[in-house]
Amino acid sequence: MQSFLTTISHLIEQKNLPALMIGGHAVTALGHPRATYDLDLLIPRSAAGKWRAELSNLHYRIFAESPNFHQFEAPPGLPLPPLDLMLVDDEVFQTLELTKTDSKPIATPGVVAMIALKLHAIKQPARCDVEKDWSDVLALVKAHQLSLDDPEFSATVLKHGGETAIKRIQAAILGGD
Repeated sequence: MQSFLTTISHLIEQKNLPALMIGGHAVTALGHPRATYDLDLLIPRSAAGKWRAELSNLHYRIFAESPNFHQFEAPPGLPLPPLDLMLVDDEVFQTLELTKTDSKPIATPGVVAMIALKLHAIKQPARCDVEKDWSDVLALVKAHQLSLDDPEFSATVLKHGGETAIKRIQAAILGGD
C-alpha cells in the first residue's frame, strides 16, 4: 500500500493535481492508526477532469459517480486499492488546504478540519458506518488532546456536528471512552 500512496503522491506533485488525503489513511497519518484499504482524496471540483484523466492513465475506471463523489476501481488482476474522490467547491478546498498537515506521503487537512469533515459525513442520511466515523473523531480528539474549552474547536464541532457532537465528545473526554 505504501508504494501505491507514493505513486499517488508523485502524481499529485508531477501533474500539479490538488488533493488532500481524507478517510482512514488520513486518520492514521494524524495519529490514530486504523485498518483501511481504499484511498480517499478530497479535491477541488475544478480538478475533477484532470484527476479522471490521470487515474485512467493508471488503468483505473470509474464505477460510481455523483456530483460530490467519484469512485474508481482498478481492473481485475491489478493489485491496486479502490480510490474515491470527494469533490468540493474550490473555495472550500482552498480553506481546507490552508489547514493542511504535511503528512507523508500525502498532505491531509489539519486535525480540526479533519474532525469537521468526519462530523459532516456523520450527518449525511446515506452514511452507513457512522460509528467508525465517531471512533475516528473521538480518537483524534484524544490523540491531539483537543478540548471543547478551546473556542475555535468548540465552534467547529458545533457548526459541523451540533449539540449532539458536543455532548458525545464531552462524554468521551470525561468518561475516557
